[in-house]
Amino acid sequence: MATIRPAIPQDIEGIMALEVETFGPLGEGAMAHQTMMEKRITLCNQGEYQFFWVAIKQKGVVAYIILQPTSLTQKECTSWGAATDDGTLQKTFDPTGPNLYVVSLAESKRAPIGTTELLLHASAVVWVKRGGLYMFCSRMPGFAKAHRETGIKAEQYWRLTRSDGGPRDPMLRYYWSRSGGGSPLCLLPNGFPPDKESMGHGVFFALHDPYQALHALGQLLHDLGKPKKMSD
Repeated sequence: MATIRPAIPQDIEGIMALEVETFGPLGEGAMAHQTMMEKRITLCNQGEYQFFWVAIKQKGVVAYIILQPTSLTQKECTSWGAATDDGTLQKTFDPTGPNLYVVSLAESKRAPIGTTELLLHASAVVWVKRGGLYMFCSRMPGFAKAHRETGIKAEQYWRLTRSDGGPRDPMLRYYWSRSGGGSPLCLLPNGFPPDKESMGHGVFFALHDPYQALHALGQLLHDLGKPKKMSD
């Protein structure tokens, strides 16, 4: 299992390699450059709370999560760019702000199972301590394929659910399950333009219950840690 800790400047090489692995396929516009990432480490981890966390395995960075405290309301988070000042955080990062916004979340293919859940758990602990909303713009990577095959519109697609009431799109469903059933709030048209699989759209979450998320993540991590039964 990976070790979770706050990011430090010495992690930058591994963080940037992960940035390229995760967001490079989406296009250059989806990636943060090194100077921007270095500033994020300094900005996010200089105060009472730590907002930039990494997962380490065999001395390498295999995942990270970046949060920002912010005074932005959910109505003001009309896109990822609007919520993060185009990734710079200069006008959106407010250490006294009541809410949290997830700037970025990345996991390497080399990461052990459960690594992202550990990072989400760490972020939920920060959320418990600070309170407020936990907000983020999710991709919906199943949309482009569904649109090609059926002609479905984005406004219809993000609302699709399965029999248990959870979202049909795999990424929206992932966050729904890890938050303990927190449903997406609205579509963000052109909310994340670089993402071709989502056809540039994003879906906004504004979660209210950190304890619900902690319970769901704790149960998932417990289940992942169970020894598998050998088949007869």
